[in-house]
Amino acid sequence: MAENVLLRFSEVTYEYGINKRILNEASFSVHAGSRITLMGQNGACKSSLFKLITVELKPKEGAIHLTPKDATIAIARQVMLPEFMDLTVHDYFATAFKEKLYNLDKLIGEVLDVVHLEIPKDQFSEKLIKQFSGGQQARLLLAYALIQNPDLLLLDEPTNNLDKQGIEHLTGFLMMYEKACLVISHDADFLNAFSDGVLYLDVFTHKVEQYSGNYYDVVEEIKNRIERENAQNARMQMQIKEKRSQAEVFAHKGGKLRAVAKRMRTAAEEAEENMVDERKEDKTIR
Repeated sequence: MAENVLLRFSEVTYEYGINKRILNEASFSVHAGSRITLMGQNGACKSSLFKLITVELKPKEGAIHLTPKDATIAIARQVMLPEFMDLTVHDYFATAFKEKLYNLDKLIGEVLDVVHLEIPKDQFSEKLIKQFSGGQQARLLLAYALIQNPDLLLLDEPTNNLDKQGIEHLTGFLMMYEKACLVISHDADFLNAFSDGVLYLDVFTHKVEQYSGNYYDVVEEIKNRIERENAQNARMQMQIKEKRSQAEVFAHKGGKLRAVAKRMRTAAEEAEENMVDERKEDKTIR
């Protein structure tokens, strides 16, 4: 993995609506050339992190750095924009570039092969985007991001509309992709085939934990940590119950023992505050 940092979040805090905190002083980095999985519990708003990267959303506090500042970012969107519907295939892909490309049809053919979508070349300048089905448009959206060959490629559930062969083509493309890629997906085998690290967005702490290694190893590491936290919670719950029970006994004895009871109730309350919220993970598919 390349050592230079392409993207860095420095103590970023972001809130969605009123008192809906997504990130709380989150810090992490993505190196050039790395292939990272973004995972977290249900409700962690992983897609919001993508929107912060593409500047569709702005952080409440902290900073997001891109190095170099003119580094390119492309995201595979989930829905085709209305303004693209009346464009031909050729003109649609042309909007991905600032300058006219004379080999654009060749690039389109290559990228359509990656997403396993067959469109004859003689239809590139004839067939309109609105003439494709919803599933085909989803593949065009993925191809639109891939054809840009960006410094940072953002993919949100890219395998949802791909068949087995399409997933194999995309996996091979990402394994050979020399630039950085950040992926949200629930397809475990797909993720394990190419990722070399994981960013874990925690819905409870609103922090981003960073792990190195293949997807399955990281998932096992997180699972073991959660089991340790749950075991610790069970022990603390027993201690809290005992302290409260003892506090009730001492409180009824009167005198100096009432002060002891008060201290024990305070200790029980502090123990409750230190308990780790139970984590419920997204389910991956094999």
